Amino acid sequence: MEDYNIKTIETEFGMMTYVDEGTGEAVLISHGIFGGYDQGFVSLNQITGINYRKISISRFGYPGSELPRNPTPENQAKVFNKLLDELGIEQAYILATSAGGGAGLRFALNCPERVKGLILLSSGVPDKQRSTKEIKELGMMGPPEFLVNDFPMWFSMKYFGFIFDSMMGSKVNSSTLFETMLPVSPRRQGIIMDTNITNIDMTLHYDEYPIEKLKSPVLVIHAKDDPMAKYENIEKLLARIEAETAIFETGGHTIDGNDGEVNKAIEKFIDKTK
Repeated sequence: MEDYNIKTIETEFGMMTYVDEGTGEAVLISHGIFGGYDQGFVSLNQITGINYRKISISRFGYPGSELPRNPTPENQAKVFNKLLDELGIEQAYILATSAGGGAGLRFALNCPERVKGLILLSSGVPDKQRSTKEIKELGMMGPPEFLVNDFPMWFSMKYFGFIFDSMMGSKVNSSTLFETMLPVSPRRQGIIMDTNITNIDMTLHYDEYPIEKLKSPVLVIHAKDDPMAKYENIEKLLARIEAETAIFETGGHTIDGNDGEVNKAIEKFIDKTK
């Protein structure tokens, strides 16, 4: 993790850590659970290659970024805005993956003048209004807490990878992205925050995500067999907004086996909207 060219920014929510490399159109990633600046940067490299300026910031509680009192997607979006100010970037593409969907959508809704395009990649999206009780009855919105530790997570991934394969709908050993889930300890605060706050925000506060008001172009990339970010929720999203799409029958949460098509979809979208 120390091999990255790590930079920091002071915000009203504390110190945040990010990586900023490359040239061209700027793409800012809002990473998923178990992520961080490293996971975001690996993900950007895999799906955008060398063609763009890649900006990966650790969300609240993830490696190098502080956990404020109120770590909501709304406040995370304010950090994205502050970072673009700091970097002198007037507009950027925001790529939201998995649990990073809430912050990505909030940023696009709150700061449309800063967003050239919103890319939702295996992203969580607004589903329907539910109460806290209803959300709890649906089950866990994140990993069991005993897994959010270095040794149990390493041991489980190494010897019980089939469990993660089932959870993700893709092979743990097929992507270097999974390597960035370890070590867990510097991600622990962020993982717990995502479980208790981020992953339920779009459902608990459904009316605060009026996606019909999105002004930025949208690209939705998803696999129909994704067991984590259900495709049925994507269908509801696509019924509410106009969007470019790259939908795959298989691939799971990491859209395994479709890397080339994902890359082409993003490149085509950026070329069309830049």
